[in-house]
Amino acid sequence: MRLLASFAYIDPTGQKWEAPKDSVVDGASIPQFAWSFIGGPFEGNYREASVIHDVGCDQKVRPWNIVHEAFYWAMRASQVESWRAKVMYAAVYHFGPRWERIVVVTNVPQGQSLIARQKALVMSGAPEGSVAEIVNVRPHRQSSPPNSNQQQLDFEIRVIPPKPRLTVADFQKLRERIELVERTESGGRTARGIELESSGVSLADIRAYKPGQ
Repeated sequence: MRLLASFAYIDPTGQKWEAPKDSVVDGASIPQFAWSFIGGPFEGNYREASVIHDVGCDQKVRPWNIVHEAFYWAMRASQVESWRAKVMYAAVYHFGPRWERIVVVTNVPQGQSLIARQKALVMSGAPEGSVAEIVNVRPHRQSSPPNSNQQQLDFEIRVIPPKPRLTVADFQKLRERIELVERTESGGRTARGIELESSGVSLADIRAYKPGQ
């Protein structure tokens, strides 16, 4: 599918997700095994969400986990039911595209490479299991602080995402859990346009789900 006009979505945090005119989207960012019980990427209320998700995964400008979460909020904005949106979020989070990011951490004292790596993980919003690998180190352009005997450095760091840890069978169990809980409990409530998950399966629960749970 090719967009005939530019399209955009603003998420609950105020970030704007743009899909420029002539963007080509095919739903490839959504695992195909999920199509069998949810429907294809051009069907239902989540079609518009799949557009910004496809473009976000293609551009790779923002972190992969943030792009997947935007997909969830876009589905909810399009009136996709909570349980269905969470199942789709689980599918893309655990089986969708993941990509590395290069982060620059500046003005770090010499000998503090561990701190630089930790800062890179925080700056990129990397989830648990991500790895920070130093790519390049160079002197900081500005002079060192007064009375400092340590040279200040800038670190170029590659943030590598964790490898997927669920199988399709594991996902089916997670899906069943989401559907059971979400369909028997009231789920979240809405305040100022943002869903507050006071009950049900949270996005954090979905991200932290491990085989055997």
